Amino acid sequence: KRLTHMDPNERANVAETLGWLGKDAKPAVAALRSRLSDPQTLVRVRAAEALGRIGPAAVEAVPEFINWLSERETRLVEAAAHALGGIGPLAKDALPALVEQVVNRDPAAREAVAGALGKIGSLSRIFVPKLAAHLNHVDSDVRETIARAIGGIGPEAKAAVPALSQKLGDVDRAVRTACAKAIGQIGPSAAAAVPQLIELFNDKDYGVREHVAKALGGIGPASAPAVRGLTKLLQDDRGSVRLAALEALTAIGAAANEATDAIKALADNDKYAQVREAAILAIEAITPG
Repeated sequence: KRLTHMDPNERANVAETLGWLGKDAKPAVAALRSRLSDPQTLVRVRAAEALGRIGPAAVEAVPEFINWLSERETRLVEAAAHALGGIGPLAKDALPALVEQVVNRDPAAREAVAGALGKIGSLSRIFVPKLAAHLNHVDSDVRETIARAIGGIGPEAKAAVPALSQKLGDVDRAVRTACAKAIGQIGPSAAAAVPQLIELFNDKDYGVREHVAKALGGIGPASAPAVRGLTKLLQDDRGSVRLAALEALTAIGAAANEATDAIKALADNDKYAQVREAAILAIEAITPG
């Protein structure tokens, strides 16, 4: 009842409170939906946030959110994308409009769109080629966001592997990192990217090296050609890189046998307990019997 209060701040606060109730606020969906046309932007945004937190039960609001995605006010685009992500796969009708917004000029809106595509999940796969084409965007921030969006789709985004592999050589480290992470999220079907990942073992940015190792771990046994390079990464001065390399060698399994001595050295001497523990697990994974 208080969603119709004459004070817009009260309406906004009530909508926010309903949102924190999450799925339990399902009976309020119709009333919250009516606030999506409120004259005050803050109320509209809070109502959208609440509907997103309610989740799939708010599917009836998808048409309004699709319309919001074409708004000039980026705050509404961001709110709509977050809400659609909360609704999840039932918001599949919004996919074409979401894909159009991956190049939105506003970083927060782009991030929300990328997140929504990932939460809608495998149903986004038919738009993967279009997303991959945007990896050539002139703005590096946009390229990074698109790579994250593709990664969020997961194994169903395998059609983007060639484009992601090409962008592993991007001049921007954040783009290289995002592409490597996306390849790892796609998993075993991204095995064709292994040669390009190997080329980044000497990247000057430790975050890139770390995510390259993680990507190889995500690909699994097909990353066997990278064992020699991963073994060298076991000497990296960053503990997070050593840990990622160990996890990759563990995922490769018996084919990583040549790294056994280097792994044992970490199990005995690394200064980080987490790395030592990971080394022990790696030895168990790659040693027959």
